[in-house]
Amino acid sequence: MGLDQKKQKVVFHPLYFLFSIVMWILVVSWMIVIFSLSSETGDVSAVRSQDLVSMLNSSLKLYLSEAFVRKVAHVIEFLVLSILAYIAMFATKHIQSDVSWNTSKLIQMKSDNEVYIAFALWVTALSSVADEYHQIFVSGRSASFFDVFLDMSGAIVLMVIIRVVVSIRVIVKNRKSLVDLTGSDNSLEGF
Repeated sequence: MGLDQKKQKVVFHPLYFLFSIVMWILVVSWMIVIFSLSSETGDVSAVRSQDLVSMLNSSLKLYLSEAFVRKVAHVIEFLVLSILAYIAMFATKHIQSDVSWNTSKLIQMKSDNEVYIAFALWVTALSSVADEYHQIFVSGRSASFFDVFLDMSGAIVLMVIIRVVVSIRVIVKNRKSLVDLTGSDNSLEGF
């Protein structure tokens, strides 16, 4: 350790620890829900879809086709998985944090966000492929690359939105810190 390097203090956050445990339980539970829904035979799945379509059509006063509702369900179930994985990764990262101010927190926030997004997309992609592969072995079901595309489309759109929001947040914080710096320099001009 050189003269200019300071020892980083590590802080344990018990609430993030508990929150991350809950989030990982939710991620695994949601994967189990997806797996159990794809374990249903084609006939059982068709009946479930028909019931859902009739309920939606009667309550919303619309005419939605069964195929449309099934495809939207693909998007939603994996969109939920991706946001759960993102939040779980966020919580896990914040269990332990260093409080050293040697590096910019704004830079860390942006790069950490990229890791959360990449992790959430990988979890979603692997689950989607595993789900479709599993359906090959279920009576009345089949695998489809289009369904994998649908599964990933919701997750990708959500992660792009998160990326844009976090990037805007970083830009706003950078501008605020620049304004604070120039404001403090102006107050020293009288000396």
